[in-house]
Amino acid sequence: MLLLGERSETADQLSERLRILSDKLFESLPPGERRNLEAQTDLYALQSTENLFIVRSGTMQGWQGERLCLYFEPGDVIGLNECYQLPALRVACEEGVVVEQHAADDLLRYTHETKERQAIWTSFLMTQIALFQDAFARNQRDEDQAPQTGFLNFAPGETILNEGDPAHEVFTILNGRAEVYVAENKVGEVLQDEIFGAMAVFTGEPRSATVIASEPCTVLAVPKDEFVTLIKSHPETTMTLIENMARNIQSLNARLTED
Repeated sequence: MLLLGERSETADQLSERLRILSDKLFESLPPGERRNLEAQTDLYALQSTENLFIVRSGTMQGWQGERLCLYFEPGDVIGLNECYQLPALRVACEEGVVVEQHAADDLLRYTHETKERQAIWTSFLMTQIALFQDAFARNQRDEDQAPQTGFLNFAPGETILNEGDPAHEVFTILNGRAEVYVAENKVGEVLQDEIFGAMAVFTGEPRSATVIASEPCTVLAVPKDEFVTLIKSHPETTMTLIENMARNIQSLNARLTED
């Protein structure tokens, strides 16, 4: 996915991560109907909103009113907003675009058939949100007020979030691992691809724990409003959260038993 306007290093990293996640997620997807699209100004004026499309070659344009906002590139999924009846861009294309058409129910069912796919799909959606948030932040006049989002890097021993701080973002560890402390006592770990920091977002309370990188970490931060929107539009994402929380509870119970 290519957003127009000034491009940041973070945007390039997020776009590349989207491509990698898409390739991994759909590598076992049964082939859909391949369609060679002729020039058209509004894809969903001619197509049912019950269909999703994966771009296989060429690019498609996303328009907000009369303003061109982005290009959909090979591997991008088109139609999620239409599928969930959410506000969407107008998608247009010129000749030479090849897409793979899938029934929305079938494609979404495929993404949730295994826990691995569920985790990749959640990461895909969160990365897409972070990409849009990065573009939005760069268009704000007061950049100092924008939340710290996108890719964040932490060295071993650096604090990712502090107990008692306000909760503005939800995090996912893309690489590395971190340790969780409550009142300076270690109570668990956060592993690669796990979501953390969501509890305070849902409760509105300050952070309940401190998370410190135990090895070099790359973390994806998503603003809480965008994460709540993700949960509402893709409730299956809660399964990843529940699995993460269950593992943490089991770990804490094991520690209490040992003590």
